[in-house]
Amino acid sequence: MATVRSSLSHEERTAQEPREARLEPVTVSRIDAVNNTIRLIRLSAMKPDHTLKVQIISSSIPIYQLNHALIASIKVKFLPGQWLDVFIPSLPKAGGFTITSTPSDQGKPTSQRPAYFELAIQKSTNPPAQWLWKPESEILNEQIIVRTGGSFVWPPPGIDVNGIEQVVLVAGGVGINPLISIFAHLMSLPNRPNKVRFVYGSKVEQGPIKASRILFLTRLMDLIKKQGDGNVQLDLFLTATSQKEIDGATDLPEHVKIGRIEKDDLEAAIGEDRSVRQATVAYVCGPPAMTDQFVEFLSTRDGMDKRKVLCEKWW
Repeated sequence: MATVRSSLSHEERTAQEPREARLEPVTVSRIDAVNNTIRLIRLSAMKPDHTLKVQIISSSIPIYQLNHALIASIKVKFLPGQWLDVFIPSLPKAGGFTITSTPSDQGKPTSQRPAYFELAIQKSTNPPAQWLWKPESEILNEQIIVRTGGSFVWPPPGIDVNGIEQVVLVAGGVGINPLISIFAHLMSLPNRPNKVRFVYGSKVEQGPIKASRILFLTRLMDLIKKQGDGNVQLDLFLTATSQKEIDGATDLPEHVKIGRIEKDDLEAAIGEDRSVRQATVAYVCGPPAMTDQFVEFLSTRDGMDKRKVLCEKWW
């Protein structure tokens, strides 16, 4: 099934997902390298005096012309965990990339600081990703079109958040993208669920281990530090490394293990209390085999409600 889905375009894979009707013109306003294979890209709303007129040919959107001025004082609306359809004028099909910023990151947009989306783009042969990995000088300030969509979000669809006591977020590799947005949003809420557990597995690049070169690790650690709350915990799992290298790193979180996330780790994350499990929502995002295995495991634990075990299948 994953093989069949992987041969489809982003728009074809997500045809049944909810989408905003409105398309927004944005500019590539900032590019930051995380490591050799991942870069963060900020897409900012265009200034009030800018207009964009483009022609887009897409498999699911007819040819049309857009002449639109986006007022920077109006927030670009999205939910934590959603993705963007990214229409690049030179490409026939849209790309799909998860939003890693949160709605609250925007603050109050102004003409000097317009509303924005942040994306984490991994190097790949996917044409939209290749375009977003061009040299900075070629794409900085370039204009593209985006549209929000997706249902792997907070608040979880169809679930009363007032009855949620615990949130467990399980990320593998770049599967952290939607979960960092959800987690950061939860940390900004005055009344969030009592317990939040983040289980994150990542491969380490060659060379000394630095938190800043593990996607969103420093952001996670900073958010948890600001909470000063024992009910918010990060469990980090690192592969392609050794205990000696981990011991030599000075900026890693308290709970670090070598190896992949295992079922016992998920069992520990949801806890033993059946009543807490009944009030738990779990989000899982990662490679196909990991996602399927972990969703099946969590859904069948005593007390867990399979309707509250959510996943994002981006392949």
